Amino acid sequence: MAQSGQHLTDREAALLTEYELIRNEVKKMGSLITEINEEELDALTQSMRSVEQKLALVYTVFRSSIYSHLNQQDMANQANDAASVYSEQFQTNCPPFD
Repeated sequence: MAQSGQHLTDREAALLTEYELIRNEVKKMGSLITEINEEELDALTQSMRSVEQKLALVYTVFRSSIYSHLNQQDMANQANDAASVYSEQFQTNCPPFD
């Protein structure tokens, strides 16, 4: 091989050969990535949107169940507090009914 009047050494020729192999592999990878983007990216995006919607639904149901549980606890505590206040306010000397 001649390059502008100079001959390449064996090491330089081997280096250029390896560089060309690497360049070809990078080109193959680039075309494969382009192909994947064109064909599979839309399907993958739709699939991820579906998962995102389902996750949002599960999150909403989970939060509402926690809210319901805490609300029930508050109502039970308020009922117990009201019953204890009521029993303290209206005490009598009458014996309980049997």
